[in-house]
Amino acid sequence: MKNTKTIHVHLLVLSMLLASCTKDQTPVKVILTPGTDLVVTTNVQHAIDSCEQSGGGTVYFPKGKYVTGGLHMKSNVTLEFEEGALLEGSSNLEDYGEWKWTNAVIMGEGLKNIRIIGKGLLDGIDLKNPAGEAGFRGPHFIRFTNCDSIEIRDITITRSANWAMNFRHCSNGAVVNVKVRGGHDALHTRWCNDFYVEGCDFRTGDDCFAGNDNQNFLIENCKVNSSCNGFRFGGQNIVIRNVHIWGPGEFKHIIQNRYNTLSAFTHFSPKDENPKSVSGNWLLEDIVIEGVDNAFNYNFKDGLWQTGQPATDMVFKNLTVRNVKKAFNILGDSARQFSLVIRHAILDERDTTSFTQMHFEGREVEVPAFFNIRNFDHLVLDSVIFHVNGDTPKLYARDGNELEIKNRSTNGGGSTSVNYDIANVERVALK
Repeated sequence: MKNTKTIHVHLLVLSMLLASCTKDQTPVKVILTPGTDLVVTTNVQHAIDSCEQSGGGTVYFPKGKYVTGGLHMKSNVTLEFEEGALLEGSSNLEDYGEWKWTNAVIMGEGLKNIRIIGKGLLDGIDLKNPAGEAGFRGPHFIRFTNCDSIEIRDITITRSANWAMNFRHCSNGAVVNVKVRGGHDALHTRWCNDFYVEGCDFRTGDDCFAGNDNQNFLIENCKVNSSCNGFRFGGQNIVIRNVHIWGPGEFKHIIQNRYNTLSAFTHFSPKDENPKSVSGNWLLEDIVIEGVDNAFNYNFKDGLWQTGQPATDMVFKNLTVRNVKKAFNILGDSARQFSLVIRHAILDERDTTSFTQMHFEGREVEVPAFFNIRNFDHLVLDSVIFHVNGDTPKLYARDGNELEIKNRSTNGGGSTSVNYDIANVERVALK
């Protein structure tokens, strides 16, 4: 029989909470007894600390309700939620400590081997803070900084008062089968490397994927619904495959009081964050985009949070774009570092689109065609079918080094539609 240490903490309560910490060698179990609406931050934190002191283990949340303020995660600790368990953020801002933008329901810094798993529900209750960002944002739900070996699996995060998952300078992360509903950014990573994201379903009023200076990310088999941007993202060595991005959003963008999805993909490299890395070596395969305003936006001249470091090279394979106002809107850097390859794609313009200038995140952008690109190194369109409504050209290209159109199709477009409007491109090959 294993040697098991059990700690009982008795409170004047109405119902049972069981949080157990177990380690393979010397299991420790902590049993707490709060009421369903009693704030149990201290008790849950004690269970986490007991795990750490035992060399690691699991804090287990059986079915039931757990109300807590800010919790400090520890190395080698797992938080595991039984299906039917509800971890609810406290409605009292004081339960999160002295206010800082970095406050979170679950937070940690400088940790290793941390896991949050199980089919429980984590509810941030849309907690408002008048002193917070934009005059209302409260704590994030999960925030880890300088952490290694992170696993977030099977949980659902709803109504996060700020970002649902916020990682900075973290490595070796896995986010698998996670659902996010409402709130703000779903997964926001900055200066992170070696992340695997699979089977997630993010539906938010803000960006679903966000962050800059990331490296070595594999994102696959995900559903993305946003009232802002599906991906507001920058990084190197990024693979995104089998992802469905659709709009309009199911949850309102709170600040702007709207539901439309601005863009499936938007370059992200905020200059004020001093980004170090260009954004390149992207492979995007089997992507479906529908019902959003724009499929792709990159404006290195003056785009919001886009002018820190340029984008360099991206490849799309098997791309389907349906019912969008504009497909690609690209204004690269003056050195023409941006290269784009699109192979096997259908680009379908919304019937009602007729404008040639648009307002995108506070900037006026010229969009004389359905697909617009300026200041580029190399553009390849291979087996790309355009379905346009006939009011504007399919493609507008200016100030580039090389443009190749292979296996071209003239499908779509009314009698007034011009296929290609190309000028000041050094080499053009139409095959």
